[in-house]
Amino acid sequence: MFSSHSTSSASQPAHLLSVLTGVAFGAAICLTLLAIILNVERVDADVFFIRFLIAAMTSIIVFSSHRLLNSLQDRNPFSLFPKLTWRWFIVFMVVLLTAYVDKMSEQLSRKVMLLWLVITPFSLMAMAIIIRRIATFYYSNPARRRKAVLIWSNSACADLIDSLRNSPLAAVDVIGFFDNRSASRPPSKLERLGDLGDAIEWIIDPETGKVKVDVVFIGMNTKEPEELAEILEILYDSTATTYFVPESLIFGMPGIQLRELAGKPVLASVETPFIGLAALPKRIVDFVGAFIGIILLSPIMIAIGVGVKLSSPGPIFFKQNRYGIAGKAIKVYKFRSMKIAPKDSPVIQAKVGDARVTKFGSFIRKTSLDELPQLFNVLTGDMSLVGPRPHAVAHNELYRKLVTGYMFRHKIKPGITGWAQVNGLRGETDTLEKMQARVDYDLYYLQHWSIWLDFVILWRTVKVVFGDKNAY
Repeated sequence: MFSSHSTSSASQPAHLLSVLTGVAFGAAICLTLLAIILNVERVDADVFFIRFLIAAMTSIIVFSSHRLLNSLQDRNPFSLFPKLTWRWFIVFMVVLLTAYVDKMSEQLSRKVMLLWLVITPFSLMAMAIIIRRIATFYYSNPARRRKAVLIWSNSACADLIDSLRNSPLAAVDVIGFFDNRSASRPPSKLERLGDLGDAIEWIIDPETGKVKVDVVFIGMNTKEPEELAEILEILYDSTATTYFVPESLIFGMPGIQLRELAGKPVLASVETPFIGLAALPKRIVDFVGAFIGIILLSPIMIAIGVGVKLSSPGPIFFKQNRYGIAGKAIKVYKFRSMKIAPKDSPVIQAKVGDARVTKFGSFIRKTSLDELPQLFNVLTGDMSLVGPRPHAVAHNELYRKLVTGYMFRHKIKPGITGWAQVNGLRGETDTLEKMQARVDYDLYYLQHWSIWLDFVILWRTVKVVFGDKNAY
């Protein structure tokens, strides 16, 4: 169930984006027909309403194409015109065929249909340009682009670098490369940062202990240098995404997935499913869900705040530094459920019958009501409604050395609830085996994410809250 070598998840973010692209082009097709009807000739509303539905459904199917999605990244946007036109012709013929089958073709206005056929390719082209401009504006912010470095290049790496430069919507900036060979294998304009020995020292920032880049490309050849094993060991204990660009294949890290980046095949080690525009649907669900949740639950949160204040001396909220996406520190908020601990006391997980937990705190912990303030973490973008639960910093530093693949769970935002929690791993993790199982579930979620899976987890969370015995 938790296979580390998965390719199924590789297509999920791209598939979601493809569907969204199909919806956008379908909207352009239907709006074009509506504009023609309103401005050219009045028609039978019932007859054309069915055509609207057929056109919309067919468009989503025909235009939900990963290949078309890649074409949107071409430097020359007008190369899309013939691709959009022939796909539109398919949709148009399906509409005509269905009209013929249900004997409605004679009731269709020839003038409207002819104008629709001729004008729509230009509407689709306009939609493509709008999509590109929105995406270009979105990724013009350096904070939304990922920095990358190339290690041990090959001819495939040179092609990849060229493709990334010609595909600004890939949102990856390669800043340089490391190679032991004197010849510059990648494009000449890419800066040589040193040899592989230099890469070992360069990758980790000595001041922060963090990886300096978001992405590392590793060119694979028939003969790999000895230093590569040490570099892989460093990357293994990091949040950096590692892409293997093969001339030969190597599987030195867990969760190897076949991916496509800027139209070129690469192997990724546990890649985040939220690359580029794929992050938008989840962010929209998070923002809307948190906003609605805060409004609907505000009376309950006010009542809990009063209860916390009356139950024991101290603040209403408990805040703690935890690791967020890419291992960055965030402050996570909860309703305080324990008595105030002495300053600098060690972080200890709550256990059954824990004397630190107040009576009122026991109630809100049991019902997970103490987690409600994290809706504000979701609203600000530090957390998600669904994702791996954030652990205390002390626990992170302990378990990253003991649990295989532990740091990969930080490739996505932490969540209020997660796949591990709805599968019985909620509450104390008092053994290494339990923590390994929790991480396995987190990595499964990372590799198999979909909006539908998020909704399933949210629904199962409701059932778990009212029947779980693992919250203390």
